[in-house]
Amino acid sequence: MERHPKQIHVRMSEGEINRARALARGLGMTLSDLIRILLQLPASSIAEGGRLVVVDRVTAVKLAREMRRWGHHYNQAAHALNAIAYYLRANDMDAADVLEELDRASEKLAAMQLGIEALRRETEAISQRAIAGIGR
Repeated sequence: MERHPKQIHVRMSEGEINRARALARGLGMTLSDLIRILLQLPASSIAEGGRLVVVDRVTAVKLAREMRRWGHHYNQAAHALNAIAYYLRANDMDAADVLEELDRASEKLAAMQLGIEALRRETEAISQRAIAGIGR
C-alpha cells in the first residue's frame, strides 16, 4: 500500500513552480514533502501574512535543554547571592567569605555565558537565512 495514496493538483505560474522547486531543493526535500510541511503551518500565521521561522524538533530540544541549563545556573547564582545577603545581615560573614561566595556566583553566571553565546550564534544564523530569502 502506498504511503500517500491521495493526490492534489494545483495550478501555479512558472515562477511559483520554480520557487517551490528551488526551496525544496535547498532544504533537501521533495516538492511533496515541502507541501506537506507547509500544510502544517497554523492558519493564523498564513492569514496574518507574517514571516515564520520553523524550528525542527531536534533544534527545539537543544533550545529547551539550554534554557534549563540557564535556569539551573541562574538559580545557583541567586542562591549564592541570597546566602551572602543573609549572612551579612546576621553579621556571620567576613570579607573573605563574601568574596568567596561572590566568586562562586560569578562562576555560575560565566558558565551561562557560553550557552548564551552558542544560542545567539544559532538564532542569528536562522534569522540570516530568513533574511537571505530562504522560505520566500
